[in-house]
Amino acid sequence: MKHLLERKVYSKGEFLFRHGEGCHQLFFIEKGFVRVFYTLNSGREITAWFSAENSFITPIDSFYKHKTAQDSCEVLEESVVYSLSYSEMDNLIVFNPEAAKFAFLTSFEITQRMSEIIVSIKFQTAEERYNSLIQNYPSIFQRAPLVYIASYLGITPETLSRLRAKK
Repeated sequence: MKHLLERKVYSKGEFLFRHGEGCHQLFFIEKGFVRVFYTLNSGREITAWFSAENSFITPIDSFYKHKTAQDSCEVLEESVVYSLSYSEMDNLIVFNPEAAKFAFLTSFEITQRMSEIIVSIKFQTAEERYNSLIQNYPSIFQRAPLVYIASYLGITPETLSRLRAKK
């Protein structure tokens, strides 16, 4: 399967995928850090999540349903990323049960992350989301700008500063 993967080094500021474009690639981040975000009609960006080493990422609707991506994925630090096209994965699944298991587990990982984000937004306070972020991803403050972290937490940069000052 390794021969089907394309390895690429992305520089800070490059995109794995962009809103409004089709993306038929599943990405695996070997090294690096990215953020997925939505852009409102006003131009304001809302960070949906971050992904780092040893994680998969793709715009689900675009990858599986061949629609345009609703979000964008920006590289925040130099990253080594492998990609697998939908058609290559589809061919693998047909002939290889291990590939089918891989596809299922990858989809499950992405869906589980999305579910965790939804639950945190719906049921946790800003302070609880902040504490959870520090506990689960302590290096995030060295890897992402504060404005992106505040957006991810659903708070203003000023509120984030107040929460950080409490610690």
